[in-house]
Amino acid sequence: MRMRAKDRGGLEKDSKELLDFARSYLSDAFPNPNRQGCPPDEALRSLAFNPNESEPAVTEHMAACSPCFRRYGELLSELKSQREKEKGFSWGRMSVWTKAHPVLTGTAALCLLLIAIGFGLWLRGLRQPNSPPMETNRKPNPTEPLNPTVAYLPFSLDLSALSPVRGSGQPAIATQRRVPLPNSPLDLTLTLPLASPKELYELKLTADNQTFWSKSAQAHLYKGKTLVRLEADFRQIPERNYNLEVRSSSGIRLVQPVSIQAASPKNEEQKP
Repeated sequence: MRMRAKDRGGLEKDSKELLDFARSYLSDAFPNPNRQGCPPDEALRSLAFNPNESEPAVTEHMAACSPCFRRYGELLSELKSQREKEKGFSWGRMSVWTKAHPVLTGTAALCLLLIAIGFGLWLRGLRQPNSPPMETNRKPNPTEPLNPTVAYLPFSLDLSALSPVRGSGQPAIATQRRVPLPNSPLDLTLTLPLASPKELYELKLTADNQTFWSKSAQAHLYKGKTLVRLEADFRQIPERNYNLEVRSSSGIRLVQPVSIQAASPKNEEQKP
């Protein structure tokens, strides 16, 4: 027997009032302005787009967090719009029914959400007490150290006066003054002797047959010069005298006496 228009209108009115009350309650009853313990947006998106693969803890949290509930509603609207575009005219009949019965459609969606929340709370009771907590977005503790951006200062070292030696012989050692290097992060550029090959070079800081720092870098040509450019952080190197050894993959070796010193206000280009 068909429902009379008057009875159907009354049912839709009651359903709309229930829907408006539930939305209003869940949207405002649990304010969380600082978003404490809120899951990442990807977790809410997973619940909306792939509910079978989402974490139960997300549903539990959303039942007591109005900002996450509102965001979940936005994602459901986004999913509905996306599926309507994908399906096109194949959803024509469903779209007509939805427009004809907007209150019933909203009530059904709300019921599904409440069922999901209740199911998540039930699963929460089955979880083990020592299960790992869900990763959440949280503000950093003011006492926690932050990693500041390291500023590498430009610093050039001219080794073009050294004579490279191949093979197992003694490496060439500069006879000029010892070059001071600041104990700070450096954007280091080495100018190698003329006609040095463009290949991989290994750099080391040594003293008393010990290596205190090492790094490898590729040489390249620039305006007729063979240069090696790399980032060198000397902040943890003790202040004292060292030898900077430069060795190529083909066996060329260079040694430049240097000294690690406290950084000065101005770092100018140094030449041995």
